[in-house]
Amino acid sequence: MTAKAGKYRIISQICTHSDSTVWLAEHTGLHVKRIIKGIKKTSSYHDRLIKEAHLLKNLKHPFIPEIYDLDEDDDHTYIIEQYITGKSLRSLCETRLLSEKEIFHFIIQISNIINYLHSLPDQIIYLDIKPDNIIISDNDCFLIDFGSVYPNDLSDTKVFGTRAYASPEQLTGGRLTKSSDLYSLGKLLEYMLLHGNVSPKTEKALRKIIDRCTEKTIWHRINSIEGLLARINEIKKNTSSFSIKPIRVSFAGAAGNTGTTYLSLLFSGYLNSLGRKCTYAEANDSGAWYSLAGMIKNNRALAGLETLSRKSYENSTETSNDSVVDHGCLIKDMPEDFFRSDIVCITLGNQSWEIDEAVKAKALSRRCRRRIFLVTPAQKISSLTAEALDGEKYLAVPYIADPDEILKNTEVKTVLHELAVYAGIITE
Repeated sequence: MTAKAGKYRIISQICTHSDSTVWLAEHTGLHVKRIIKGIKKTSSYHDRLIKEAHLLKNLKHPFIPEIYDLDEDDDHTYIIEQYITGKSLRSLCETRLLSEKEIFHFIIQISNIINYLHSLPDQIIYLDIKPDNIIISDNDCFLIDFGSVYPNDLSDTKVFGTRAYASPEQLTGGRLTKSSDLYSLGKLLEYMLLHGNVSPKTEKALRKIIDRCTEKTIWHRINSIEGLLARINEIKKNTSSFSIKPIRVSFAGAAGNTGTTYLSLLFSGYLNSLGRKCTYAEANDSGAWYSLAGMIKNNRALAGLETLSRKSYENSTETSNDSVVDHGCLIKDMPEDFFRSDIVCITLGNQSWEIDEAVKAKALSRRCRRRIFLVTPAQKISSLTAEALDGEKYLAVPYIADPDEILKNTEVKTVLHELAVYAGIITE
Protein backbone atom coordinates (compact mmCIF):
# COMPACT_ATOMS: atom_id res chain seq x y z
CA MET A 1 0.00 0.00 0.00
CA THR A 2 1.47 3.35 -1.03
CA ALA A 3 -1.33 5.68 0.06
CA LYS A 4 -0.37 8.33 2.62
CA ALA A 5 3.08 6.82 3.01
CA GLY A 6 4.18 7.09 6.61
CA LYS A 7 0.84 8.43 7.89
CA TYR A 8 -0.55 5.00 8.77
CA ARG A 9 1.17 1.95 10.15
CA ILE A 10 -0.46 -1.33 9.10
CA ILE A 11 -1.17 -3.53 12.14
CA SER A 12 -2.81 -6.46 10.39
CA GLN A 13 -4.77 -7.52 7.33
CA ILE A 14 -8.38 -8.17 8.31
CA CYS A 15 -9.60 -9.71 5.06
CA THR A 16 -8.87 -9.78 1.36
CA HIS A 17 -10.91 -10.41 -1.78
CA SER A 18 -10.09 -10.52 -5.47
CA ASP A 19 -10.58 -6.78 -5.87
CA SER A 20 -10.28 -5.36 -2.32
CA THR A 21 -8.38 -5.61 0.95
CA VAL A 22 -9.20 -4.36 4.45
CA TRP A 23 -6.47 -3.50 6.97
CA LEU A 24 -6.35 -2.50 10.62
CA ALA A 25 -3.93 0.42 10.88
CA GLU A 26 -2.66 3.00 13.36
CA HIS A 27 -2.45 6.72 12.68
CA THR A 28 1.22 7.40 13.44
CA GLY A 29 0.59 10.95 14.63
CA LEU A 30 -2.59 10.49 16.68
CA HIS A 31 -1.85 6.89 17.80
CA VAL A 32 -5.42 5.80 17.19
CA LYS A 33 -6.61 2.79 15.21
CA ARG A 34 -8.30 3.13 11.85
CA ILE A 35 -9.79 0.80 9.25
CA ILE A 36 -8.39 1.13 5.72
CA LYS A 37 -10.31 -0.32 2.79
CA GLY A 38 -8.34 -0.61 -0.45
CA ILE A 39 -10.39 -1.12 -3.62
CA LYS A 40 -8.87 -1.81 -7.05
CA LYS A 41 -9.79 0.85 -9.57
CA THR A 42 -10.57 -1.89 -12.07
CA SER A 43 -13.20 -3.44 -9.79
CA SER A 44 -16.83 -3.35 -10.89
CA TYR A 45 -17.65 -2.31 -7.31
CA HIS A 46 -15.20 0.61 -7.26
CA ASP A 47 -17.59 3.43 -8.11
CA ARG A 48 -20.28 2.13 -5.74
CA LEU A 49 -17.85 1.94 -2.79
CA ILE A 50 -16.54 5.43 -3.47
CA LYS A 51 -20.13 6.69 -3.46
CA GLU A 52 -20.61 4.85 -0.15
CA ALA A 53 -17.65 6.79 1.29
CA HIS A 54 -19.03 10.14 0.09
CA LEU A 55 -22.41 9.20 1.53
CA LEU A 56 -20.99 8.25 4.93
CA LYS A 57 -18.90 11.43 5.26
CA ASN A 58 -22.14 13.44 5.40
CA LEU A 59 -23.85 11.25 8.01
CA LYS A 60 -23.67 12.35 11.62
CA HIS A 61 -24.87 9.60 13.91
CA PRO A 62 -23.09 8.18 16.99
CA PHE A 63 -23.60 4.59 15.80
CA ILE A 64 -22.58 4.96 12.16
CA PRO A 65 -18.80 4.80 11.43
CA GLU A 66 -17.10 8.07 10.47
CA ILE A 67 -15.10 8.46 7.26
CA TYR A 68 -11.83 10.30 7.94
CA ASP A 69 -10.04 10.29 4.63
CA LEU A 70 -10.08 9.20 1.01
CA ASP A 71 -6.85 8.56 -0.89
CA GLU A 72 -5.57 6.78 -3.97
CA ASP A 73 -2.54 5.57 -5.87
CA ASP A 74 -2.19 4.29 -9.42
CA ASP A 75 -4.08 1.05 -8.78
CA HIS A 76 -6.26 1.52 -5.68
CA THR A 77 -8.56 3.91 -3.90
CA TYR A 78 -8.32 3.86 -0.08
CA ILE A 79 -11.11 4.67 2.36
CA ILE A 80 -9.96 5.43 5.91
CA GLU A 81 -12.72 5.09 8.47
CA GLN A 82 -13.45 4.73 12.18
CA TYR A 83 -12.32 1.52 13.87
CA ILE A 84 -15.02 0.01 16.06
CA THR A 85 -14.02 -2.58 18.65
CA GLY A 86 -16.38 -5.44 19.34
CA LYS A 87 -17.90 -8.33 17.45
CA SER A 88 -20.72 -8.75 14.99
CA LEU A 89 -24.18 -9.64 16.21
CA ARG A 90 -23.82 -12.97 14.39
CA SER A 91 -20.55 -13.76 16.20
CA LEU A 92 -22.12 -12.84 19.53
CA CYS A 93 -25.11 -15.13 18.88
CA GLU A 94 -22.77 -17.98 17.96
CA THR A 95 -21.11 -17.60 21.37
CA ARG A 96 -24.11 -17.32 23.69
CA LEU A 97 -27.84 -16.63 23.90
CA LEU A 98 -29.13 -13.07 23.97
CA SER A 99 -31.09 -11.99 27.02
CA GLU A 100 -34.55 -10.47 26.75
CA LYS A 101 -33.13 -7.11 27.79
CA GLU A 102 -30.47 -7.27 25.06
CA ILE A 103 -32.98 -8.17 22.35
CA PHE A 104 -35.14 -5.15 23.19
CA HIS A 105 -32.08 -2.87 23.43
CA PHE A 106 -30.56 -4.04 20.14
CA ILE A 107 -33.72 -3.96 18.02
CA ILE A 108 -34.69 -0.51 19.36
CA GLN A 109 -31.21 0.90 18.75
CA ILE A 110 -30.94 -0.54 15.23
CA SER A 111 -34.44 0.69 14.38
CA ASN A 112 -33.48 4.19 15.55
CA ILE A 113 -30.42 4.16 13.25
CA ILE A 114 -32.58 3.13 10.29
CA ASN A 115 -35.14 5.78 11.25
CA TYR A 116 -32.37 8.39 11.14
CA LEU A 117 -31.49 7.31 7.58
CA HIS A 118 -35.15 7.35 6.52
CA SER A 119 -35.64 10.84 7.99
CA LEU A 120 -32.78 12.56 6.12
CA PRO A 121 -33.76 15.21 3.53
CA ASP A 122 -32.46 12.84 0.86
CA GLN A 123 -33.84 9.74 2.50
CA ILE A 124 -31.61 6.67 2.52
CA ILE A 125 -32.94 3.13 2.37
CA TYR A 126 -30.28 0.83 3.81
CA LEU A 127 -31.34 -2.52 2.21
CA ASP A 128 -28.81 -4.83 3.90
CA ILE A 129 -29.90 -5.19 7.53
CA LYS A 130 -28.40 -8.46 8.82
CA PRO A 131 -26.48 -9.72 11.88
CA ASP A 132 -23.12 -9.48 10.06
CA ASN A 133 -23.54 -5.72 9.49
CA ILE A 134 -24.18 -4.92 13.15
CA ILE A 135 -21.19 -4.55 15.46
CA ILE A 136 -21.81 -4.82 19.20
CA SER A 137 -19.40 -2.61 21.13
CA ASP A 138 -19.88 -2.01 24.87
CA ASN A 139 -23.50 -3.16 24.46
CA ASP A 140 -24.17 -0.59 21.72
CA CYS A 141 -24.99 -1.39 18.08
CA PHE A 142 -23.04 0.13 15.19
CA LEU A 143 -24.35 -0.23 11.65
CA ILE A 144 -21.62 -0.87 9.05
CA ASP A 145 -21.36 -1.58 5.31
CA PHE A 146 -23.42 0.97 3.39
CA GLY A 147 -22.69 -0.58 0.00
CA SER A 148 -26.33 -1.42 -0.72
CA VAL A 149 -28.04 1.88 0.15
CA TYR A 150 -30.69 3.26 -2.19
CA PRO A 151 -30.86 5.55 -4.03
CA ASN A 152 -27.10 5.43 -4.53
CA ASP A 153 -27.26 5.91 -8.24
CA LEU A 154 -30.65 5.85 -9.94
CA SER A 155 -29.02 4.62 -13.13
CA ASP A 156 -27.72 1.53 -11.32
CA THR A 157 -30.35 -1.19 -11.59
CA LYS A 158 -28.37 -3.80 -9.64
CA VAL A 159 -29.97 -4.49 -6.25
CA PHE A 160 -27.75 -5.46 -3.36
CA GLY A 161 -28.71 -7.20 -0.14
CA THR A 162 -28.70 -10.64 1.48
CA ARG A 163 -31.31 -13.16 0.41
CA ALA A 164 -32.25 -14.39 3.92
CA TYR A 165 -33.06 -10.81 5.04
CA ALA A 166 -34.02 -9.08 1.78
CA SER A 167 -37.62 -8.13 1.09
CA PRO A 168 -39.52 -9.81 -1.77
CA GLU A 169 -39.35 -6.60 -3.82
CA GLN A 170 -35.55 -6.56 -3.53
CA LEU A 171 -35.33 -10.10 -4.86
CA THR A 172 -37.75 -9.54 -7.74
CA GLY A 173 -36.55 -6.09 -8.81
CA GLY A 174 -39.67 -4.35 -7.56
CA ARG A 175 -40.01 -0.78 -6.29
CA LEU A 176 -37.86 -0.17 -3.23
CA THR A 177 -39.28 1.86 -0.34
CA LYS A 178 -38.66 2.35 3.38
CA SER A 179 -40.91 -0.67 3.87
CA SER A 180 -38.10 -2.83 2.45
CA ASP A 181 -36.00 -2.00 5.54
CA LEU A 182 -38.97 -2.77 7.82
CA TYR A 183 -39.13 -6.25 6.30
CA SER A 184 -35.41 -6.79 7.06
CA LEU A 185 -35.84 -5.49 10.63
CA GLY A 186 -38.53 -8.13 11.10
CA LYS A 187 -36.16 -10.85 9.86
CA LEU A 188 -33.43 -9.52 12.15
CA LEU A 189 -35.76 -9.64 15.16
CA GLU A 190 -36.68 -13.19 14.19
CA TYR A 191 -32.97 -14.11 14.13
CA MET A 192 -32.43 -12.62 17.60
CA LEU A 193 -35.42 -14.52 19.02
CA LEU A 194 -34.03 -17.75 17.58
CA HIS A 195 -30.71 -17.06 19.31
CA GLY A 196 -32.10 -15.54 22.47
CA ASN A 197 -34.11 -16.28 25.56
CA VAL A 198 -37.34 -14.43 26.29
CA SER A 199 -40.43 -15.33 28.24
CA PRO A 200 -43.20 -17.15 26.34
CA LYS A 201 -45.46 -14.13 26.74
CA THR A 202 -42.87 -11.76 25.26
CA GLU A 203 -41.99 -14.15 22.45
CA LYS A 204 -45.64 -14.46 21.43
CA ALA A 205 -46.00 -10.66 21.30
CA LEU A 206 -42.78 -10.16 19.33
CA ARG A 207 -43.77 -12.91 16.88
CA LYS A 208 -46.84 -10.86 15.97
CA ILE A 209 -44.57 -7.91 15.13
CA ILE A 210 -42.32 -10.16 13.04
CA ASP A 211 -45.34 -11.44 11.11
CA ARG A 212 -46.49 -7.87 10.38
CA CYS A 213 -43.03 -6.71 9.31
CA THR A 214 -42.43 -9.66 6.98
CA GLU A 215 -45.70 -9.58 5.06
CA LYS A 216 -44.96 -10.17 1.37
CA THR A 217 -47.33 -7.38 0.39
CA ILE A 218 -45.89 -3.95 1.25
CA TRP A 219 -49.17 -2.31 2.36
CA HIS A 220 -49.84 -5.12 4.83
CA ARG A 221 -46.63 -4.37 6.74
CA ILE A 222 -46.20 -1.96 9.65
CA ASN A 223 -46.03 1.34 7.77
CA SER A 224 -43.14 3.14 9.51
CA ILE A 225 -40.19 2.77 11.86
CA GLU A 226 -42.05 4.96 14.35
CA GLY A 227 -44.94 2.48 14.28
CA LEU A 228 -42.55 -0.42 14.80
CA LEU A 229 -40.82 1.30 17.73
CA ALA A 230 -44.17 2.15 19.35
CA ARG A 231 -45.21 -1.52 19.25
CA ILE A 232 -41.86 -2.77 20.57
CA ASN A 233 -41.78 -0.22 23.40
CA GLU A 234 -45.33 -1.16 24.39
CA ILE A 235 -44.32 -4.83 24.67
CA LYS A 236 -41.16 -3.87 26.55
CA LYS A 237 -43.24 -1.84 29.04
CA ASN A 238 -45.39 -4.89 29.77
CA THR A 239 -42.55 -7.41 30.13
CA SER A 240 -41.83 -9.27 33.33
CA SER A 241 -39.71 -7.68 36.04
CA PHE A 242 -37.12 -9.36 38.22
CA SER A 243 -36.56 -9.79 41.91
CA ILE A 244 -33.87 -7.37 43.10
CA LYS A 245 -32.41 -9.61 45.76
CA PRO A 246 -30.40 -12.73 44.81
CA ILE A 247 -32.34 -15.99 45.02
CA ARG A 248 -31.07 -19.34 46.32
CA VAL A 249 -32.52 -22.39 44.53
CA SER A 250 -31.64 -25.92 45.67
CA PHE A 251 -32.06 -29.08 43.59
CA ALA A 252 -32.24 -32.66 44.88
CA GLY A 253 -33.33 -35.93 43.29
CA ALA A 254 -35.90 -38.29 44.75
CA ALA A 255 -33.50 -41.01 43.53
CA GLY A 256 -30.40 -41.35 41.36
CA ASN A 257 -30.55 -40.72 37.60
CA THR A 258 -33.49 -38.33 37.74
CA GLY A 259 -31.60 -35.51 35.99
CA THR A 260 -30.81 -33.41 39.06
CA THR A 261 -27.47 -32.09 37.81
CA TYR A 262 -28.74 -31.70 34.26
CA LEU A 263 -31.77 -29.65 35.37
CA SER A 264 -29.89 -27.55 37.92
CA LEU A 265 -27.32 -26.62 35.25
CA LEU A 266 -30.10 -25.96 32.77
CA PHE A 267 -31.91 -23.62 35.17
CA SER A 268 -28.62 -21.87 35.97
CA GLY A 269 -28.04 -21.27 32.28
CA TYR A 270 -31.59 -20.00 31.89
CA LEU A 271 -31.13 -17.42 34.66
CA ASN A 272 -27.78 -16.44 33.16
CA SER A 273 -29.37 -15.91 29.75
CA LEU A 274 -31.99 -13.63 31.32
CA GLY A 275 -29.14 -11.32 32.24
CA ARG A 276 -29.06 -12.31 35.92
CA LYS A 277 -25.70 -13.35 37.35
CA CYS A 278 -26.01 -16.95 38.49
CA THR A 279 -23.62 -19.41 40.12
CA TYR A 280 -24.04 -23.18 39.87
CA ALA A 281 -22.65 -25.01 42.92
CA GLU A 282 -22.09 -28.73 43.37
CA ALA A 283 -22.94 -29.75 46.94
CA ASN A 284 -22.74 -33.54 46.57
CA ASP A 285 -20.18 -36.29 45.97
CA SER A 286 -21.61 -37.70 42.72
CA GLY A 287 -19.03 -36.08 40.46
CA ALA A 288 -21.74 -35.54 37.83
CA TRP A 289 -20.59 -31.94 37.44
CA TYR A 290 -17.25 -33.14 36.06
CA SER A 291 -18.88 -35.50 33.58
CA LEU A 292 -20.82 -32.56 32.17
CA ALA A 293 -17.79 -30.22 32.01
CA GLY A 294 -17.71 -30.42 28.21
CA MET A 295 -21.35 -29.40 27.97
CA ILE A 296 -20.74 -26.45 30.28
CA LYS A 297 -17.82 -25.27 28.15
CA ASN A 298 -19.41 -25.73 24.72
CA ASN A 299 -23.11 -25.06 25.30
CA ARG A 300 -24.19 -21.52 24.37
CA ALA A 301 -26.96 -21.71 26.97
CA LEU A 302 -24.30 -22.06 29.68
CA ALA A 303 -21.76 -19.58 28.27
CA GLY A 304 -20.29 -17.42 31.01
CA LEU A 305 -21.91 -19.44 33.81
CA GLU A 306 -19.90 -19.42 37.04
CA THR A 307 -19.53 -22.93 38.51
CA LEU A 308 -18.24 -24.15 41.86
CA SER A 309 -17.06 -27.63 42.80
CA ARG A 310 -18.09 -29.01 46.19
CA LYS A 311 -14.83 -27.92 47.85
CA SER A 312 -15.06 -24.41 46.35
CA TYR A 313 -18.73 -24.17 47.35
CA GLU A 314 -18.02 -25.15 50.98
CA ASN A 315 -15.32 -22.44 51.20
CA SER A 316 -17.32 -19.76 49.40
CA THR A 317 -18.99 -16.74 50.94
CA GLU A 318 -22.32 -15.16 50.06
CA THR A 319 -22.36 -13.23 46.78
CA SER A 320 -24.76 -10.95 44.95
CA ASN A 321 -25.37 -13.72 42.38
CA ASP A 322 -28.35 -16.03 42.25
CA SER A 323 -27.27 -19.46 43.52
CA VAL A 324 -28.38 -22.81 42.12
CA VAL A 325 -27.15 -25.56 44.44
CA ASP A 326 -27.06 -29.19 43.30
CA HIS A 327 -27.46 -31.44 46.38
CA GLY A 328 -27.57 -34.71 44.46
CA CYS A 329 -29.90 -37.31 45.96
CA LEU A 330 -32.42 -36.43 48.65
CA ILE A 331 -31.49 -38.18 51.93
CA LYS A 332 -32.76 -38.20 55.49
CA ASP A 333 -30.10 -35.87 56.90
CA MET A 334 -30.08 -32.97 54.44
CA PRO A 335 -28.01 -29.89 55.49
CA GLU A 336 -29.81 -26.93 57.01
CA ASP A 337 -28.99 -24.63 54.08
CA PHE A 338 -31.04 -26.96 51.87
CA PHE A 339 -34.19 -26.30 53.93
CA ARG A 340 -33.43 -22.56 54.15
CA SER A 341 -33.35 -22.13 50.36
CA ASP A 342 -35.85 -19.73 48.79
CA ILE A 343 -37.17 -22.70 46.84
CA VAL A 344 -36.29 -26.40 46.60
CA CYS A 345 -36.72 -28.33 43.34
CA ILE A 346 -37.18 -32.11 43.70
CA THR A 347 -36.55 -34.10 40.53
CA LEU A 348 -38.28 -37.46 40.08
CA GLY A 349 -39.22 -39.98 37.41
CA ASN A 350 -42.61 -40.49 35.80
CA GLN A 351 -42.85 -44.30 35.77
CA SER A 352 -45.21 -46.42 37.88
CA TRP A 353 -42.35 -48.06 39.79
CA GLU A 354 -41.08 -44.60 40.88
CA ILE A 355 -44.25 -43.61 42.76
CA ASP A 356 -42.87 -44.75 46.13
CA GLU A 357 -39.87 -42.43 45.59
CA ALA A 358 -42.24 -39.49 45.05
CA VAL A 359 -44.08 -40.25 48.32
CA LYS A 360 -40.77 -40.59 50.17
CA ALA A 361 -39.45 -37.32 48.66
CA LYS A 362 -42.53 -35.46 49.90
CA ALA A 363 -41.85 -36.65 53.45
CA LEU A 364 -38.11 -35.88 53.37
CA SER A 365 -38.63 -32.34 52.05
CA ARG A 366 -41.62 -31.31 54.17
CA ARG A 367 -39.49 -28.80 56.18
CA CYS A 368 -38.64 -26.78 53.05
CA ARG A 369 -39.92 -23.22 52.96
CA ARG A 370 -41.14 -23.73 49.43
CA ARG A 371 -40.82 -26.66 47.08
CA ILE A 372 -41.73 -27.80 43.60
CA PHE A 373 -41.48 -31.23 41.98
CA LEU A 374 -39.94 -31.55 38.50
CA VAL A 375 -41.06 -34.72 36.74
CA THR A 376 -38.60 -35.77 34.04
CA PRO A 377 -38.50 -36.76 31.30
CA ALA A 378 -42.17 -36.17 30.71
CA GLN A 379 -44.32 -34.47 28.11
CA LYS A 380 -47.30 -35.29 30.33
CA ILE A 381 -47.42 -36.43 33.95
CA SER A 382 -48.96 -39.86 34.49
CA SER A 383 -52.13 -40.17 36.56
CA LEU A 384 -50.26 -42.21 39.22
CA THR A 385 -47.56 -39.53 39.59
CA ALA A 386 -50.18 -36.78 39.75
CA GLU A 387 -52.05 -38.71 42.45
CA ALA A 388 -48.85 -39.18 44.48
CA LEU A 389 -48.12 -35.42 44.22
CA ASP A 390 -51.67 -34.39 45.06
CA GLY A 391 -51.67 -30.93 46.65
CA GLU A 392 -48.11 -30.16 45.54
CA LYS A 393 -46.82 -27.81 42.86
CA TYR A 394 -45.22 -29.77 40.00
CA LEU A 395 -44.06 -29.35 36.40
CA ALA A 396 -43.40 -31.85 33.60
CA VAL A 397 -39.99 -31.35 31.97
CA PRO A 398 -39.63 -32.71 28.40
CA TYR A 399 -36.39 -34.38 27.36
CA ILE A 400 -34.15 -32.69 24.78
CA ALA A 401 -31.32 -34.83 23.38
CA ASP A 402 -29.18 -32.00 21.96
CA PRO A 403 -27.91 -29.70 24.76
CA ASP A 404 -27.41 -26.82 22.33
CA GLU A 405 -31.11 -26.91 21.43
CA ILE A 406 -32.30 -26.71 25.04
CA LEU A 407 -33.15 -23.03 25.28
CA LYS A 408 -34.47 -22.89 21.72
CA ASN A 409 -37.21 -25.36 22.63
CA THR A 410 -40.47 -23.53 23.40
CA GLU A 411 -41.78 -26.23 25.78
CA VAL A 412 -38.56 -26.27 27.83
CA LYS A 413 -38.41 -22.46 27.98
CA THR A 414 -42.01 -22.37 29.17
CA VAL A 415 -41.20 -24.78 32.01
CA LEU A 416 -38.09 -22.82 33.04
CA HIS A 417 -40.06 -19.57 32.93
CA GLU A 418 -42.81 -21.03 35.14
CA LEU A 419 -40.16 -22.26 37.56
CA ALA A 420 -38.54 -18.79 37.69
CA VAL A 421 -41.94 -17.20 38.36
CA TYR A 422 -42.75 -19.71 41.12
CA ALA A 423 -39.31 -19.13 42.66
CA GLY A 424 -40.00 -15.39 42.82
CA ILE A 425 -37.17 -14.52 40.42
CA ILE A 426 -39.57 -13.22 37.78
CA THR A 427 -42.65 -11.25 38.79
CA GLU A 428 -45.52 -10.86 36.34
